[in-house]
Amino acid sequence: MCSFFYCSMKPASLRSLVKILKYEKMSQVAAGLNFTVFLTRQGHVYTCGTNSHGQLGHGDSQDRPTPKMIEVLGNADPVVQIAAGPSYILAVTVNGAVYSFGSGANFCLGHGEQHNEFLPRAIQKFRRKGIHVVRVSAGDEHAVALDSNGFVYTWGKGYCGALGLGDEIEKTTPEIVTGLKNHLAVQVCARKRKTFVLIDSGSVYGFGSMGFGSLGFLDRGVYDKILKPRILDTLKTHHVSQISTGLYHTVAITSSGRIFGFGDNERAQLGHDTLRGCLEPTEIFVKEDSSQENIDPDI
Repeated sequence: MCSFFYCSMKPASLRSLVKILKYEKMSQVAAGLNFTVFLTRQGHVYTCGTNSHGQLGHGDSQDRPTPKMIEVLGNADPVVQIAAGPSYILAVTVNGAVYSFGSGANFCLGHGEQHNEFLPRAIQKFRRKGIHVVRVSAGDEHAVALDSNGFVYTWGKGYCGALGLGDEIEKTTPEIVTGLKNHLAVQVCARKRKTFVLIDSGSVYGFGSMGFGSLGFLDRGVYDKILKPRILDTLKTHHVSQISTGLYHTVAITSSGRIFGFGDNERAQLGHDTLRGCLEPTEIFVKEDSSQENIDPDI
């Protein structure tokens, strides 16, 4: 069975339906600023779109209108997870290595320098220390990784405490977040100047910018940033199973299937048309659309 994807480089009118694989199926997709990265179930990585910083990983800066496999990663161990920042990509292999490529701005690639990487390059600090990474998250100006022991690492710009290391100093290579060493992390989530970490008990820790209340702390009027990991007391009574954060708002799902959102709601992104913003998690209710009941699920 063939897999089909839309890949848009610039105007939506240029979209074309492209058949990129005959036999392999996709397991994950991630979108950057003007590019897309696909991960197959076989562990191969394909990219398409804008390539001005080498973020497509093909060794050049040539844009690609259709998905092309990254040969360097194809010759390495199978990739099990991908993450896309604005102009860079992180890829985790089955043996716990992390490859990064694209824009070196803000030290997001984790190599200790701000040079662009046009081909995937393994982050040596993880390799030298024998750290087996299982998940990564690519923020706008920083990145986060989670290892097989549940430890969390951050690097990049430290604006507003986004790295959770107690200061706002940039880190050019991954640093362990010591404030979380006594917890078993299961998910990491980074966006512009803020980070969330979900631990195995279902509690959520947040740090970074308090802008628009998107960190979920009620004392936003007292503090404008959180420099070290701090538990979200407002979600403490719920067992959170997943959390995702946008530019100025955040949404969490609990193990019982309930949805809570907080932060900016200027465009009703939290699902409430009467609120401008939510400083504390507010439940989002999704009504079943009766018009969808008779739609064939195979279409």
